[in-house]
Amino acid sequence: MKIRSSVQAVIIRENQILTIKKYDYNKFMNILPGGGQEPGETLKEAVVRECLEETGLKVQAGELLFVSEYIGKNHEHAEWDSNVHVVVHLFECLYPDDDSSFGKGTEFDPDQLGFEWLLLEDLQNTNLYPKAIIPFLTEYGLRNRKSVTYVGDMG
Repeated sequence: MKIRSSVQAVIIRENQILTIKKYDYNKFMNILPGGGQEPGETLKEAVVRECLEETGLKVQAGELLFVSEYIGKNHEHAEWDSNVHVVVHLFECLYPDDDSSFGKGTEFDPDQLGFEWLLLEDLQNTNLYPKAIIPFLTEYGLRNRKSVTYVGDMG
């Protein structure tokens, strides 16, 4: 099993968080924009590239907010992911108010259906995956808590 380094963008506007709507593991779900880090690429460069590819947004990577892991054998998708281990770095990301490139991504994931802004105060009642990250995102978004936190295995 190889450990993969990845990034995700935490993009919040007006008490809503931007998510990618997708169909994966035989169900509909929302995830944060992001993906794998490429060799020779910094984590911040990776989150900027991934946002451009998936959303069309030219974000500015801010603070590292959270570090989580996904150890597939420990979670509901173990049937498919038993050999998957990903370390995820979640960054605060900002983009200009007048960014007309939104929705014009250059490389959508094959299972990506679109985008959805989810209300922070209602995240617990959504299909955001992984569910275990929701309390951290809610506290950060609604209370503006800014500190790097290792949040553990989030499958």
